[in-house]
Amino acid sequence: MTEFLSVLLLYYGCDAVAETRALNHAEVMECMAHYQHVKEYFTEPGANGAERSQSAYQNFKAWEHRNAETVADLRRTASR
Repeated sequence: MTEFLSVLLLYYGCDAVAETRALNHAEVMECMAHYQHVKEYFTEPGANGAERSQSAYQNFKAWEHRNAETVADLRRTASR
């Protein structure tokens, strides 16, 4: 779980920076990689293509909802 939270913090950091300025191409690519890494934690076995991506996204959002306090803490840390 620690690795997951570290990657999630990187993703939220990208989000925080993107709220203040446009990301350059290299930053966009790095942030996309962080997001894909986060979604891997929520990918259901056997899911393929768009179904896989959509279910991972929905699972991630459900996790965020269930862990709202952790998410708020991570977002606060990332925006510093």
